[in-house]
Amino acid sequence: MGAVSVTSNDIMRRAVALCVALSLLAVVVVGCGWSTYESRMAASAEYFDYLGKAQSVLVGSDQPDVTSFGVKIRVPIRFRWIPPATRRDRDGIEQAVPASEDRTRQPRFARNPLPGLLGSWYAVISDDNGNKRTGSSWMFLFGNYQRYKDRAVGINVEPEMFYDDLVNELADAVGVAAPTEGEWQYEKVEKIGGYYIASGGSSTSLVNHYTLVKLESRGIEYRLYLHPGPPAAGADDAADDAPALDDELQFALLFVVPRNATQPAQLENGIKFCLEWFEADRTVPSFDADGESGGPEAGF
Repeated sequence: MGAVSVTSNDIMRRAVALCVALSLLAVVVVGCGWSTYESRMAASAEYFDYLGKAQSVLVGSDQPDVTSFGVKIRVPIRFRWIPPATRRDRDGIEQAVPASEDRTRQPRFARNPLPGLLGSWYAVISDDNGNKRTGSSWMFLFGNYQRYKDRAVGINVEPEMFYDDLVNELADAVGVAAPTEGEWQYEKVEKIGGYYIASGGSSTSLVNHYTLVKLESRGIEYRLYLHPGPPAAGADDAADDAPALDDELQFALLFVVPRNATQPAQLENGIKFCLEWFEADRTVPSFDADGESGGPEAGF
């Protein structure tokens, strides 16, 4: 077979073709890289926009006074913690007044104390001149933690009936009929993907599940968010976070919102982000015979 001759024109054509191919490959590679870069930049911009909105309506850190109950919560920026009242015991030592007896923390609208109070907040707002004053909205945190503690020392209580008792006593306190469970509304609050985790949260769940019980009396709305809420009948996705049949801690957030609340948009956004960032360990602590928590194994 004769030798194949390669002319200078063939070499030139092949060189040009190779250059074109490499150029196209570079365009493809650069195009993919730019697309990825753009998407990452967009996600970052969205994240910082989200974080900025949250920081503008929530306090800057978790409320330390409720962490012993397994709760992490950042309250709307207008709310201020109400510390427990104290009194001296027989030895002259200052002791916190139990929540069930502490009128400074119990809701003022309730003639009798509401069950399971864990925390109370009052509102501080600014008037048109920038002067601070007490607002008309309130916030409360309840739970069945004390019932498990009482049961450990032999008191006959039913922790699993906490939701029903709280709803009935709240309705009685504001002077309206208690809604039946069929009227409770299932609420699914998304944590905006991984933004909550990226901004300091430790929860592996990307959603919070609540049941909203809404009452209204004399121009005031009482929004009670039960967590984890027993889902209303037929609620989509509710089964994923339905309460287990065995023991677990239950919590409830109550927002008292007057019709004429100051800066209502800020308050509504604060409630939204507060519900989104709320995190609770539902594991029941192991209490000893004196009702004291069992320590690290309690999950707190």
